[in-house]
Amino acid sequence: MSQIPHHGKRKPEDRPPPPPNAITYTIPDAARMSGLSPSTLRRRASTGELQMRRNGGRTLVCGASLRRMLQVGEEG
Repeated sequence: MSQIPHHGKRKPEDRPPPPPNAITYTIPDAARMSGLSPSTLRRRASTGELQMRRNGGRTLVCGASLRRMLQVGEEG
C-alpha cells in the first residue's frame, strides 16, 4: 500500500531556502538564514534595528534590512 502524500503546511526546515537577495522573508526563513531565533528578530524589529511589515495575515522581514543588520553584526 502506497502512502498518501501530505498536502499540509511544510515545516520551514523542509522548504528549500529562499534566495539570499529576496525582497522579503517570512520570519522562519529569516531566522533560518540569520541563525537568530524568531524572538530575537521580533525584538530587533521592536528596537528599530530590523524592519518588518504585515501583509495580510503574515509578517514579512524586509530583506535589505536583514542583510544590513547581519553586515553590521559581522563588522562589529
